[in-house]
Amino acid sequence: MFRRLDRYLMSEMIGPLGLGFLVYTSLLLIRFLFQSAEMIIKRGLPISIVGELLAYSLPNIIVLTIPMSLLFGILIGLGRLASDSELIALRASGMSLTSLFRPILLLSSLMCLINLAAMIYALPNGNHEFEKLRIRIITETVAQQIEPRVFYPEFEGYLLYVFDIPEGEETWHGVFLSEAVPTKQTNSVTVAERGRLRLDETGEKVILELENAYVHEVDLANPDRYEVTLNRRAERVLEDQFVSSQKAKVSTSKGLRELTLRELRDRSLDPRAEPEERKLARVEMHKKFAIPVACLVFGIFALPLGFNNRRGSKVSGFAVSMGVFLIYYILLSNGEEAARFGKMSPGLAAWLPNIVLTVFGLILFARRNRDKSLLLSKVDHWIRQDLWHGLVALDRFRKSKQSQRIARRRQRLIRESRPESSAEPTVRLRLPRLRMRVPNILDRYVLRVFGGIFLLSMLSGIVLYVIGDLGENVDDILKNNIGRDVIFSYYQYLSLDIFYEITPIMVLVTTLIAFSVLSRSNEVTACRALGISLFRISVPAVMAALVIGIFCFFLEAEVLPASNQRVQQLKDQIKARETVRTYRRADRQWLFGHGRYVYNYLNYDGDAQSLQRLQIFEFDERRLLKSRLFASKATYTENDEWLFEDGWARDLSGADVSAYRRFEEPIVVDYPETPEYFDSEIRPPDQMGYGELREYIEEMRDSGQRTESLRVELYQKFAYPAISIVMALVGLPFAFRLGRQGALYGIGISIILGIVFIGVFAFFSTLGETGALPAAVAVWSPNLLFALMAGYLFLGVRT
Repeated sequence: MFRRLDRYLMSEMIGPLGLGFLVYTSLLLIRFLFQSAEMIIKRGLPISIVGELLAYSLPNIIVLTIPMSLLFGILIGLGRLASDSELIALRASGMSLTSLFRPILLLSSLMCLINLAAMIYALPNGNHEFEKLRIRIITETVAQQIEPRVFYPEFEGYLLYVFDIPEGEETWHGVFLSEAVPTKQTNSVTVAERGRLRLDETGEKVILELENAYVHEVDLANPDRYEVTLNRRAERVLEDQFVSSQKAKVSTSKGLRELTLRELRDRSLDPRAEPEERKLARVEMHKKFAIPVACLVFGIFALPLGFNNRRGSKVSGFAVSMGVFLIYYILLSNGEEAARFGKMSPGLAAWLPNIVLTVFGLILFARRNRDKSLLLSKVDHWIRQDLWHGLVALDRFRKSKQSQRIARRRQRLIRESRPESSAEPTVRLRLPRLRMRVPNILDRYVLRVFGGIFLLSMLSGIVLYVIGDLGENVDDILKNNIGRDVIFSYYQYLSLDIFYEITPIMVLVTTLIAFSVLSRSNEVTACRALGISLFRISVPAVMAALVIGIFCFFLEAEVLPASNQRVQQLKDQIKARETVRTYRRADRQWLFGHGRYVYNYLNYDGDAQSLQRLQIFEFDERRLLKSRLFASKATYTENDEWLFEDGWARDLSGADVSAYRRFEEPIVVDYPETPEYFDSEIRPPDQMGYGELREYIEEMRDSGQRTESLRVELYQKFAYPAISIVMALVGLPFAFRLGRQGALYGIGISIILGIVFIGVFAFFSTLGETGALPAAVAVWSPNLLFALMAGYLFLGVRT
């Protein structure tokens, strides 16, 4: 039977535990939605499929958030008891910490069993089903992957280009199909007025259906022969075994985290597997038990820490739980790497974090049970005596200097107020002085509370995102033997992008928690009793959000373009994949030029400003080939013209060749593209600054390509930092309405508001990318709507 004390202690911990689980899981789900937003929007996935994706990704998240939320719940529950001196009363009645550990042990054991079931059953099945669903989405939405005016090289051996896809239609207008890398043998190019992509009944063949298709065939080594064939209807099989190949990828690349215990055991004993893979399989087997047992370890570790948390701060609980779990995960990752190279046994690698934290937790437990400081005596003496006395002396020195300045100012005012000794009295007109000290004492106090909570919340959020990302990449890190310097650099640069992404949510969380704490301590009531309105109390929070928004804008403009590019390069290194070809145009081979030109070349030499084996396709208004030119080499001259060598040119009219000429001597040809166009970098919008992205949009517009999605990205560089100010305005009326209900309600409401805002933001962004709304209107509408909502909510607050 449970004692009354056990039930009381468990009731104090279950609430924060549930809150921590909700917050941690929601943050990681929001992270997943941000990462998957592009796939969800471009493929037009229904809500049911998005729900399946979230459900299958949930086991991979909760195995991390269960231990973290348990640690958070114990810290907050015991911290609340310590702040109200209830633990001191229990200790004064002769009760030891050992007797208090019973409810913690029961709660930890329950969480351990839940996490064990998730690790053994839910995690491998969820990961495998997630991969299968992802492949199914790719299969069923293969046609939606094609974007207008974007080269699509994913079909092996082919390159597909579509000029236009009318809104709401499946039929494309203007289709260009060529070999991905043209050879010197017979080269075939297909140009069609219309086309569409479909799968056959078995789902194995990807078929391209074409209408009014002109097939151009030429032997580049003997270009005198040139054939044009018109097909009113034609079909091309772009891939023969599409579904089978995608399913084979799932089965053959089934990661260790997708394997059950039996499959892991078979993998560890398989003589055909690599030795490193067998060792990692054994590590994974031990992890399925070691991570759930960490719940018991965190229970031992959290009791002395929670007893010492006298203020019972929720945000400090988040920060401490994040820090402890980060240490645990670093020890676990280092152990896996050591086991992979045979420096440590797989069992010890998985259980080492539990052993270390258990020993450290027992030491803290013993010291707290004897009412000693958690720190060693010398360190404790240095902090309590030397460091504290030094800080007190420094504060006294600062106050004495301030008193001296006030005294000198008072004496100066007295001297100025004395009448001068003169024959005639002087008449002075004194006007009242308007004193508005900003920031005053109240402002500084609110800013200090706001800033402290924001820093702790931001630190917790960054650590949580890093842990989630590390969990996704740890297999690649171990498999590809990635060094610590690469990992450290990757997360160092990634943390900047994480800070930028989660800042609006953290501002909202901070606003709600800060004013809930002030209300709970009756400080807001005291200010209102003194005649200070809630609007005046809110000014420091709004100013802080403004400063944070300005900093985010600076981060986006000056730092993130370079750091995101470095993150992508480091991630390519972690994944052991080649750098994406579109980093530089010199290696891209296919480009859409100004007007109606398509360029194809083997390579561009920036020093010589020359293109090797260049083909130029010119299209007419019907998007059919108008002319075609080939040159073994093209060099840009000092006269700003292209010099073509050893090639030929043809003028075309439908299926007829109207003119043909060969040139063995160099000829001068005028084309609008300059060497800078071929040598310039093509980066994703998040790796471009505002000016660079605007110039790229103008270049794309001049070449006749769609720019709606790029314009949305451009305006978001201004609108996204401004969300921090909107979130502060939205959070203030909710915080004042909560009153004394506390920070727990504030965190819950902030999660709901954050998810709603993300949904509205994604909806309007989709409208802007599809052209249903102007990009500026689509991007700024969520900010405007939530700002109006904040104003409406303020109308019902008694200020």
